[in-house]
Amino acid sequence: MSTDPSESAPNPRVVAARAPAPGAAPQVQETISQRAARAIADAELRGLPPDPRVFELFYLYHLGEDAKLIAAVDSLLPPDGGPNMDAVERIHEAHLSLGDKAERFLDVGRQVELELALLSESLARRSASYDAFQYDLTRARDGMSILSRPGTVKQTIRELIDLTGRYAQQVEGHNAELAAARAQISELTDELQELRENAYLDHLTGLANRRRFDGTLELAIHEAPAQGPLCLVICDLDHFKRINDGFGHAVGDSVLKQFARLLRQNVQGKDTAARYGGEEFALILPKTERLGARHVAERVRQELAARAFVVSGTRKRLGTVTASLGVAEWRPGETAAEFVARADAALYKAKNTGRNRVIVAP
Repeated sequence: MSTDPSESAPNPRVVAARAPAPGAAPQVQETISQRAARAIADAELRGLPPDPRVFELFYLYHLGEDAKLIAAVDSLLPPDGGPNMDAVERIHEAHLSLGDKAERFLDVGRQVELELALLSESLARRSASYDAFQYDLTRARDGMSILSRPGTVKQTIRELIDLTGRYAQQVEGHNAELAAARAQISELTDELQELRENAYLDHLTGLANRRRFDGTLELAIHEAPAQGPLCLVICDLDHFKRINDGFGHAVGDSVLKQFARLLRQNVQGKDTAARYGGEEFALILPKTERLGARHVAERVRQELAARAFVVSGTRKRLGTVTASLGVAEWRPGETAAEFVARADAALYKAKNTGRNRVIVAP
């Protein structure tokens, strides 16, 4: 479709290895880095790209806590089966996209990131120590090289000079390896950060997903007494099922993406636009009074209704796409659930009184 419109706490850096098969000898504990290396090796064995989803899948496979995921990987991604990103996508969608699994992996990612940071710091200290040792050896070499004595002493000095020279070269090579390792760790840390961010985004629209919405709203409520008024807008596309039924889910997805783009264009600063679920969206508007939130909602409604949606290829017009919106301003002492319920009630009032309108909760 075309348009623009987790007695004593365990060591947090060491976790149990993947549970052994029945009858197998107990496995020793392995570090997170060791498990991560096995995950990467498994992916490479299958010819799979270094994609964050691939790493997540095989890391949790070796963690051994999800029997259904393990069975799915063994069935759909055998070691001799070759690269199959379609199978990765299906397994990820079925076992990792929703619920506590995604949150657990985020925790694992934080632990991996901590271990990598500690390793990087250790490598940096070792590199600095080698630099100092190389400098001392060089000074000793330079001092002895100016002595001139006969016989054994002179030969010993020559050998020592040669030895320190070779050692200095080894240290230089080791430092280059350490620098490369630090760069690789930094890159992996960036990938983990990106993965963590993506876990809080709706994969279709790129907006905040429900998990991020819940966390952001709780934080906004916590800050509201000190920062000022807080409003919530909940939006629902009118008659969206007709679009899916009449034009197909691909067209429906395109409408959702374009509506998400419209919402993104109408937020600023600490505002948050989120996909609440299905064709329902939400705007969290800190430091915004009820009248200001109504203005934002009305602008979104009008801009959507004015857009012309056309099916690419056939150029068939969808007709006018509209939305109903409910607005609520947070009341001191109100919980997140109560706040959402009032905005939701306003939304359904808009639905029940003709749609394509904005209703503000009392």
